[in-house]
Amino acid sequence: YSGILYDPSQDSEGPPVSSGFFFSGDSYFYPQMKGALVIFEMQVSLPEPWQSVSQGRRFNDSVSEGRRIVSWESSHPAEEIYLIGNKFHIYEVEHDGLPLYAFLLEEEEELAERYLQTAKGYIDFYSRLLGPYPYEKFALVENSRQTGYGMPSFTLMGSRIIRFPFILHSSYPHEILHNWWGNGVFPDLDQGNWSEGLTAYLADHLLLELKGKGAQYRFQEMMKFSNYVNKENDFPLSTFGYRDSMASQAIGYAKLLMVFHMLRTEVGDENFLKSLKRFYETYKYRYAGYEDLRRIFEKVSGQNLIGFFKQWIHRKGAPQISLKHASYVANQGRYDLKVTVKQENPAFKLLLPIAIWTAGSPVGGIHYVELETNRREFQFQLSAKPIAVRLDPYNDVFRLPGILEAPASLGQTYGAQTITAYLPENDNLGYQQFAQGVAEKILSEYENASLPQGSLWVFGRENSLEKSFIVQLKKSGIEVGEKGVRFPERFYAWEDHSFVFTLHRTDQKKGTMTWVIVGNKESIPGLMRKLPHYGKYGYLVFEGDAPDNRNKGTWPSNPAGLQKVFQEGVPRLLPEQTPLVAFKPFSKK
Repeated sequence: YSGILYDPSQDSEGPPVSSGFFFSGDSYFYPQMKGALVIFEMQVSLPEPWQSVSQGRRFNDSVSEGRRIVSWESSHPAEEIYLIGNKFHIYEVEHDGLPLYAFLLEEEEELAERYLQTAKGYIDFYSRLLGPYPYEKFALVENSRQTGYGMPSFTLMGSRIIRFPFILHSSYPHEILHNWWGNGVFPDLDQGNWSEGLTAYLADHLLLELKGKGAQYRFQEMMKFSNYVNKENDFPLSTFGYRDSMASQAIGYAKLLMVFHMLRTEVGDENFLKSLKRFYETYKYRYAGYEDLRRIFEKVSGQNLIGFFKQWIHRKGAPQISLKHASYVANQGRYDLKVTVKQENPAFKLLLPIAIWTAGSPVGGIHYVELETNRREFQFQLSAKPIAVRLDPYNDVFRLPGILEAPASLGQTYGAQTITAYLPENDNLGYQQFAQGVAEKILSEYENASLPQGSLWVFGRENSLEKSFIVQLKKSGIEVGEKGVRFPERFYAWEDHSFVFTLHRTDQKKGTMTWVIVGNKESIPGLMRKLPHYGKYGYLVFEGDAPDNRNKGTWPSNPAGLQKVFQEGVPRLLPEQTPLVAFKPFSKK
């Protein structure tokens, strides 16, 4: 068996990797049978100082005649075999009998130690949450390309990425968890890829939920769907395979993690965890689809979930709800409250939480109602006078945020169906390059064209919309002046700083307008590359040529369309939500 090997990392979309190789099933470097899972033993011989990486157990490491010979054994079924080679520096520790490795491209013991120690905590956490870690080792493998891949028993992450300090407790646990979901239980892609959404729910979401930030994170994910998904690019979860756009990510990750959150609400925390453990135990090293998930959850909970899975997995779209009316009357020592909820067509069946605050208690009570029509009135009998009512106070229901509820964000400008860019008359900073990358239509200030529909990119300090931006920003405590921009906490000079502000349009047309002002021409390529990762923010400040982020923030959300306040000036608190589990990573309790 022989042939020329195909390295997928050497694609046509960028410069070749200067060193190293990456082979997978797509390279056909081993004989394959369609649909067959593989177990293997492989011996790799490379010239010193090259090192190989594959899944499974590493053994028989020796050097002979200038060549390093290493054997790899994977005794558990996998979808494909990976083989990676580079001039790695290897760091190794053992954790409860499990070898942990860091394969780095430079000698950086401190960096390796951080990743190895962090891996211990998350492997223990997910083993306790779901069941034993499924492989013979775990390794962090550095890649000269900026990837973030989870393979069986290792993760392949980019050089720049692993040096960001926040990655240790965000992307890294996400990739570790893929050993259970995606590489431990394989998604049956004929039914849709459930593994990304479930991994996001139990990594990105759960880690923030344990810090009391679950509701904010869920709102952020619903905003992603609202920003990037429309009637033309929407599709049901049953057809999601892998992320290839912001829209597919908003569906296969953001929407699906919300579906798992609603499934948790439907069956309860205890049944949710029991079902996940049983699903992992039953289908480890096997393919499984949504139907298998449904059957496990039904068996554990004793509930019929056919309708739930049919609606959320096989139907596209998202519900949109609003509080149409709320009123109450005093009735013989009690208060009768009527709440009318409206749902846009087509209606979804929802288990909707409603918070009701009453006199005498600052903490609201949570009531669950079933909504499956476009309009329904709910009645509540209360022992105390109602103070306020709010729908979905914790963002537990997947839905489209209302116009007032959704603050202007950069993602809304990127995700708009119609995008126009406005260039300054004297473009000596090179905004044209930026505009061509983000907009279908580019206009110059001197063209005197009326503002079109959709979202706008506005470049440069001097433009016809400058006054609108300055007035609106001042209302939020941000002052734009001759020498720079003053935020409540500090001042940034125009020189060497770049600014991005996104606001709702002020001319009664739907959409957002994003104002971009750069400190120098050299910062534009970096800004173009980085801004898509800041989609949830309403304002950003960068410094230098790279440029490096120095300030960021979101505008406040206005839940006016979801709530009715009967009495202002009264404290309104929500009961603290209980996290999915009481234990945390790195905790001995």
